Amino acid sequence: PPPVLATVTEIERGRRGRMASPPAPLSILYGSQTGCAKEVAERLGRESLRYHFEPTVIPMDSYKRSNLPNEKVVIFVASTTGQAETPHNMKKFWRFLRRKDIPKDSLKGLKFTVFGLGDSSYPVYNAVARRLHQRLIDLGGVPFHERGLGDDQDQRGYDEKLDPWASSLWSKLLALFPENARRPPKPPGQLLPPIYRATLLQKTTTGGSGRHMEVDNSNNNNNGSGQDSKDDGGRSSSSSGGGDGGDNRKGAGAAGAANINAYRPSVVPREEWLETFAPSPVRMARVVENRRLTAEEHSQDVRHIVFDFSQNEPDDAMTMAVVVVDGRRRGDCSGTQTSRAGSGTSGAGAVTYAPGDVIDIYPQNHLEDTLAALKQLGLHPDDVVEIKLNPDAPGFLRKNAEPLLPPRLTVLELFRVYLDVFGTPGRYFFEVLSHFATDPMQKEKLKEFNSPEGQLELYRYATREKRTYIEVLADFRSAQLPLSHFISHVPRMQPRQFSIASSCLKYPNQAHICMAVVEYKTPFRREKRGICSSWLASLLADSGGHQVPVSFSKGSFRMPSSLSTPVLMVGPGTGIAPFMSMCQEREVLLTRLASKNGIESTKDYGGAYVFFGNRFRDKDYLYREEWKLLTDGRTENGTKLAAVTGFYCAFSRDQKEKVYVQHRLAEQKDIVWDVLGKRNGTFMLAGNSQKMPNDVRKQVQEIVRAIGKMSEREAKMFLLRMDAKRQYVQETWS
Repeated sequence: PPPVLATVTEIERGRRGRMASPPAPLSILYGSQTGCAKEVAERLGRESLRYHFEPTVIPMDSYKRSNLPNEKVVIFVASTTGQAETPHNMKKFWRFLRRKDIPKDSLKGLKFTVFGLGDSSYPVYNAVARRLHQRLIDLGGVPFHERGLGDDQDQRGYDEKLDPWASSLWSKLLALFPENARRPPKPPGQLLPPIYRATLLQKTTTGGSGRHMEVDNSNNNNNGSGQDSKDDGGRSSSSSGGGDGGDNRKGAGAAGAANINAYRPSVVPREEWLETFAPSPVRMARVVENRRLTAEEHSQDVRHIVFDFSQNEPDDAMTMAVVVVDGRRRGDCSGTQTSRAGSGTSGAGAVTYAPGDVIDIYPQNHLEDTLAALKQLGLHPDDVVEIKLNPDAPGFLRKNAEPLLPPRLTVLELFRVYLDVFGTPGRYFFEVLSHFATDPMQKEKLKEFNSPEGQLELYRYATREKRTYIEVLADFRSAQLPLSHFISHVPRMQPRQFSIASSCLKYPNQAHICMAVVEYKTPFRREKRGICSSWLASLLADSGGHQVPVSFSKGSFRMPSSLSTPVLMVGPGTGIAPFMSMCQEREVLLTRLASKNGIESTKDYGGAYVFFGNRFRDKDYLYREEWKLLTDGRTENGTKLAAVTGFYCAFSRDQKEKVYVQHRLAEQKDIVWDVLGKRNGTFMLAGNSQKMPNDVRKQVQEIVRAIGKMSEREAKMFLLRMDAKRQYVQETWS
C-alpha cells in the first residue's frame, strides 16, 4: 500500500492495541415464580459490571437453548415452587435438558454454577436447583463454583446464604477470565441509570403540605440519563395492585382538594398490561358474598368470599383503567377483549378449574392510604406522567424490564394499581437511596444497610418491621429520590394466590376462597395490615358487585383420578380451603354415580378423612355446618352416601394441654396406616409453613414405623417414595 496509508493503518492498529478489550459476555439465566430468583439474577448482573463483564440476564425459557454448548460460563439461579416443581419460566428449558437424545458430553465445554432458592419446611428442599446442578454435570458441564442454596426459613431469608456465596463467586469467575482479572474492578456502589424515564405531562396544583416531586416536564428535551438527581428530579411514591372496587373507609388525608368519594369506581389494571403481566388469562369477577366465618369477638377475622362470573356481559371481561374525578370520566381503553381460552376459563364462557387449583387475585392499595402517601410526597392524583424505557440504562436491565407500565397514566393509577409501594424494600433500594441523601447521618445509615456488616440491622429495621417504601422515604427525608428511580426499583404489584374452597361442579361460574384478614403488630408495636386481604375484606357484596381481576393457576394438589382411592387431608386454619373444594367435588361425583348406576355402585368409594385444627371450637370452627352436611351425607337402602368418611378436629386452646392436628393423627393411627400402608392412598397437607408441616410429617413417619413394623430409616424411605409418587403432597405458606 502507499506509504501514507500504511502509516495511518499502523497508527490505527496501535490505538486499538492500547484500547481496553470489550467486556466479556456473561450469561445469567434464571427460573423464577414470584420474582425472587429474578432479583438475585439482577443483583449478580449489577455486580458483574464492576468486574468488566457484559451480562445477559434472562429467564431460562427466553434463552436460545442451542447456544448452551457454545457458552464458556453460565450462572444459573433457580427457585423451587410448590411440591418441588419447576418455575413457570423455566419449564421449557428443563424439558429440553431432560431429553434422552441429548449426547452425554454435549456440555463438556461449559463451566457453570447454580444458586437455588427454596424453603426447608418442605420435605424436598431446593429440589429444582439440585436437579439442575446434577443434570448439567451429567451432560458434561463442570462447576467452577460450589452450588449455593438459599433458604426462605433463615432469619434473613435467601440473603443469609447468598451473601457469602456471591462474595466468593467473583474470584472464581475472574480466574476463568484473565483479561478481566488484569483490570482493576470499578468502585462498589456506583449508581446505575434508571430503567425507566418518567416525564410529567400534566401537573395539577396541590394543596398538600408534603414535599414536591420534580419530574421532567413535557417541554424538556433531556434524554434522561438518570445520573444522580439530575435525570428527572423528583420524589416517588407508592401504590400497588390490581382490581376494582375500592374500600369504603374514610378519614385518610386527601391530596389537595381531592375527595375520596370522587374516585369511584376506582381503577383496575389496563387490559394490555394484564395480558403481558399475568401468567394466565384474566377475567373480571364480581364479589357476591363476603361473610365472616369467625365469631365477631374473636381476634382473627376469617372471611368466606364468593367471586361470581355468571353476571358478566361480554364487555365486562375487558379490563380498563378509569378514574372519575370531580364527576369527569378519565381513562383509556384499547377495545373489547377477545375470547381467550386458558387455564381456569373457556374464553368468555363458564369458568372451570380443578380441585386443588388456586385463584390469583390482583389487589390494589387502599384508596385512603394511597391518597395519604400522595399528600406526603406533595403529589396530586390528577398528575399525568409518561413512562418510557431509558436508553441509557444498562442493556441487561432494559431487556429484562418488568412488563412495561402503560405509557401514560395518572399518579393515582400508578400508585394505587401498578406499584407495590406498600411492600418492604430490599437491600438494593437502600443503596440507590443513599446516592440521593443529603443529610450525612442519613447517608451513612443507608450505606450501612447495604453493607454486609449492616444486614442484621437492616433486617430489624425493614424486614421484621415490614417497613414500606413510603415509610422509608419518610424516615430518610433528605433523600430526594427521582420518580424515574422509584419506578425502576419498586416492583410491580404481584397477584396474591388463594386456594379455591369450592368445586365448580357444585357452584358453576363461581370460585370461593377462605381468607384470613392479615392484621398484626410489629415488634415495635406498629399496626400493620395485609394489602390484599384487608382490601378484599372491605369490598361489599352489594347489588352492583365490586369487580376484581382474577386468573387461575394450578396448585400443588391433584385429586386422585379414581373415587376408590382413599385420601387423608390435613388442613389447620385456612389450610382447610383446598379440601373443601375436593370434598365438594367428590360429593357431586358420588351423587352422579349413584343417580346413574344406583347407590350400590358407590360401595367402592375409598373415603376422605379430614383433619382440621384451630384455636377455639366456638370461635373459629370454619365451615362447621358445611362439614357436618358433607360428613352426614344421606342413607338409601341401608347404604350411606357421604363425601367425608371421617372428620376430626383439634382445638388447641379449648383445654389446658394444647392439642394439634398431629395429636389427632396419632389417635387415629389405625386409619392413617390403613389409608397409606394398606390401601396405597394419598396424604395431603395445607397450612402454615412454620412448625406444623414438620410436626405432622414426624407423626406420620412414627405411625408408619410403629404399625408397619419398620425401622426409622425404612419409615423415612416409605414417605420419600410417597413424595416421589406425589402421594404425600403439601402446600404451605408463611
